[in-house]
Amino acid sequence: MLLEAYFVQVDGIVNKLSTLREYVDDTEDYINIMLDDKQNNLLQMGVMLTTATLVISAFIALVGVFGMNITIELFDHTKARMPEFLWTVAGGTIGTIFLYAAAIAWYKYKRLLES
Repeated sequence: MLLEAYFVQVDGIVNKLSTLREYVDDTEDYINIMLDDKQNNLLQMGVMLTTATLVISAFIALVGVFGMNITIELFDHTKARMPEFLWTVAGGTIGTIFLYAAAIAWYKYKRLLES
């Protein structure tokens, strides 16, 4: 009888421990899901920053072309004044912003980025 009472107590303790083990496993799974979500958010931010770097590099390449010693009408002081220069800068800036927006829209269309 005494051994049977101890067996019942041990069985109860084993059941409690197995339940606790399931809770620990579920908590570990939840933490892994949360970490995966954070990692996905960081990867998406990396995609956005890399895209921004690429588009700004294209604008810098355009500025580099204009910085070379070449002969174009934009450099002729008699034909081109400050408004033409500002239109060129504004066009390059707007083009860069448009390329970035188009790239982000394409990423969202292909479901590479979440909304």
